[in-house]
Amino acid sequence: MSSGENIRAQLAELLRQGSLPRSACGASFLKILRPVLDSRVVVEERSGAGRRLVVHNADSLREFLARCYPDARTFDDAPSRIAGVARFRDSKALANDAAEIVCVRAWRAGALFRGDECVDVAAATREHGVFALSLEKESPYSLRGPCALVESPIVFACIERLHLPSGLAIYGHGRISNRLLAWLAQSSAPDFSLLHLPDYDPTGLNEFTRLRAKLGENVTLHLPDDLPARFARFSKRSLLERTNSQNLLRN
Repeated sequence: MSSGENIRAQLAELLRQGSLPRSACGASFLKILRPVLDSRVVVEERSGAGRRLVVHNADSLREFLARCYPDARTFDDAPSRIAGVARFRDSKALANDAAEIVCVRAWRAGALFRGDECVDVAAATREHGVFALSLEKESPYSLRGPCALVESPIVFACIERLHLPSGLAIYGHGRISNRLLAWLAQSSAPDFSLLHLPDYDPTGLNEFTRLRAKLGENVTLHLPDDLPARFARFSKRSLLERTNSQNLLRN
């Protein structure tokens, strides 16, 4: 049960019972409850050796509950982002179960399969510039052969110009999601490998260590032979002075 669901259930229990021990009320619950405490709809009182929250105006508390948690009806099997808004006014109140849209480009066949059927991503790339798949928890898609994972959208759009050994590139949007990472880690084809092309900054290199922890030797970092010369000519070292970069470098 998520934090939002716990708070919703605790608020409903307070309304149903008329009181709750103060010791059972966490900081998040009390923060949500602050308006009704300030207005004395709910009052904190002594109770034996401890304290408790007592409902003084049940109708007002019921209205408050309805405002915080609309509990609107949705269609069957609505994604959690929709259900979160309908129930809690918060799209992130429930764990995300929506499919993820993954964008790929390919210039050779044989890299992406749906079950045992090869998906012609190369034709889609030639025709439309990109191919997108819907990645769910249980995905029928799998990768084979050498592939690439690209952080920059510009590099992704021009990936063929690098003449990589990979036949397919995945757009990572910076840090990839846990779902995409798990899908890559599940790739069981013996010839599957992943070449990582991040931005060469602390965040990008930290992402490579994350990939390496999951994929092991199946992932390698793209290191052009003239990388030091490119750094000397094109890099902007002041970017390393940013707080988040320094924190990553220390770790």
